[in-house]
Amino acid sequence: MTVKASSALSILAIWITTILAVAVENDSWWILIFAFLATGAVGISAWRRLGLSRLIAIAGIWGGASLAAGSAPGAAWVSIFAFLATGAVVYSSMRRDALALGAGIVSAWVVVGVVVAAKGDGPAWMAVFAFLTAGALANTGGNLARGVTGVLWWGIAGAVVLIAGAGWAWLCVPAFLLTAGSVGFSDFHLPRRMEWDLFDRDDDRDRVR
Repeated sequence: MTVKASSALSILAIWITTILAVAVENDSWWILIFAFLATGAVGISAWRRLGLSRLIAIAGIWGGASLAAGSAPGAAWVSIFAFLATGAVVYSSMRRDALALGAGIVSAWVVVGVVVAAKGDGPAWMAVFAFLTAGALANTGGNLARGVTGVLWWGIAGAVVLIAGAGWAWLCVPAFLLTAGSVGFSDFHLPRRMEWDLFDRDDDRDRVR
């Protein structure tokens, strides 16, 4: 039984971004609590292969959350949803090579971080829908179009908020709904079992269709 590199790197990404946020904004120190909980979510199964897709997603989640917390201490509470999103990604049915889905999740959280950095902690509630987006995308297996859809709609929402002002933060709601709608209810799969994959090699079922 060995610790998988993807798990170790995910934990490293959580702590690098969190420590940088606290170093910039000391009043956001309590995000360390949820970074610790997120570390537990990853570390409790550190011998599993999380894969590059989950690593990218987790790094993006905590990058966005830490940018928000480091920019405005009043936005530090987004770390709660960063922790929940981490758990949703780690224990999802997301395929290990579904890089587009990871990019879609990153897009949502980076938008949250950038908007808070530019507009203050008022729009920080967008993190709630970034979490829901992460859960929706992570449990769809793997599909390029779904990930691209997440990048597209969240990118548009973020651009409008940055240009027009924080009052347009509500666009994160249709961004989530349009992203989740592209998934389709028939394609939404919650994980049915814990995949330990200690000795098995990837087969065709683990690849993006």
